[in-house]
Amino acid sequence: MPHPDPRRVLLLSMHTSPVDQPGSGDAGGLNVYVWHLARALAQAGWRVDMATLDRDPAHGAGVRSATVADGVRLLTVALPGAARTPKSGLPGFAPRFGRALAAHYDRDGASPDVLHAHYWLSGVAALETAAVQAARGRDVPVVLTLHTSAAAKNLRAGPDEVPEPREREDSERDLVARACHTIVNTPAEREQVVELYGARPERVVVIPPGVDTTVFHPGAAHAAAGPSERGSDRDSAARAHTFTVLCAGRVQPLKGQQVLVRALGLLRREHPESPVRLVLAGVGAPEFLDRLHELAAEEGVTDAVQFLGSLPRPELAGLMGAVDAVAVPSSSETFGLVAVEAQACGTPVMATDVDGLRYAVRDGETGWLVPGRDPADWARAMHRAASEPRLWGAMSPAAQARAQELTWDDVAAAHARTYLACARPAPSA
Repeated sequence: MPHPDPRRVLLLSMHTSPVDQPGSGDAGGLNVYVWHLARALAQAGWRVDMATLDRDPAHGAGVRSATVADGVRLLTVALPGAARTPKSGLPGFAPRFGRALAAHYDRDGASPDVLHAHYWLSGVAALETAAVQAARGRDVPVVLTLHTSAAAKNLRAGPDEVPEPREREDSERDLVARACHTIVNTPAEREQVVELYGARPERVVVIPPGVDTTVFHPGAAHAAAGPSERGSDRDSAARAHTFTVLCAGRVQPLKGQQVLVRALGLLRREHPESPVRLVLAGVGAPEFLDRLHELAAEEGVTDAVQFLGSLPRPELAGLMGAVDAVAVPSSSETFGLVAVEAQACGTPVMATDVDGLRYAVRDGETGWLVPGRDPADWARAMHRAASEPRLWGAMSPAAQARAQELTWDDVAAAHARTYLACARPAPSA
């Protein structure tokens, strides 16, 4: 029988560790989400485990446990042959990952009351863990957060993006059918899961992510050089200022850095009097980074594009607060956490008018939604913002207010209600 008041949860993040720095490797918004959710749940009284695949080839097989915050443990699972396997090869390890966790809890004596899988690989593993637990007479429900879905990504993918494999889409459809609840970020994502995967609407729960306003806030910009003239009445100074646009996150075609480089080239050719600079923060596949450098040279904007690599969160917050705009030209985003973090720093956002970005950015109030990923559309948006700095900067207060609506304490409370609804026995008829 389920525990009447569960207070232990396992957050599975198999393919990327929640403690990894976002913007490096496979680390991104999912890592931020899981880490902040874990800490907020722990502060609310839950005992939280996070589980990830151990990618250190020097480690022997087994599960290692380390306390990483009050009430939060990180379990790293080492599997023979998995450490050097690329992400595309990880599906074959997911069942073994799940069984290793079940065996760990047989010895540990602190079994979770709920399994919360983040991303489809973790979902496959969680079902395996639950199956082993069920064989031992213990019913442990699985809650699912996909973060991104193959069906939605393939629907929105640009010509330079590799389609997601059919195996992933089929697995996600099965996971949505078998999970107690599927948690999504926005009402738009809820509609997608229902329409594309046939989810039962009553089993899909909308919980937007939170933002850490202790890190992302307007004061964070004080540590960064070159503050903008955003919102200033000094029009001459604003006109002389080089309008700076930041794009932060993993460097990959889906995120659209190539769109911005092309847009910058177009802008320079059509409006040479409008100085705009582009900062790209994050890392990605070497071949795509090389292509971006080549593209900047082809467009004649090498001098106006800066590659920073991955930044620690406080440095990223400082940069977000110091630039004039943050751009999110993704082809698909379930939410767009970077967009909200930028707004928390008081910086308006340009984002593709798609999926969860429509929820994260209030068009004309906290930034602008760009119709698509045509570089010409992005060039027009950047030129308009650079040419009308007072109009653009006037959205800063609304951007801050939007971010303050989303707290991790509220996010954790909503998750806890979902966990309890799954783990408690249904009332008798």
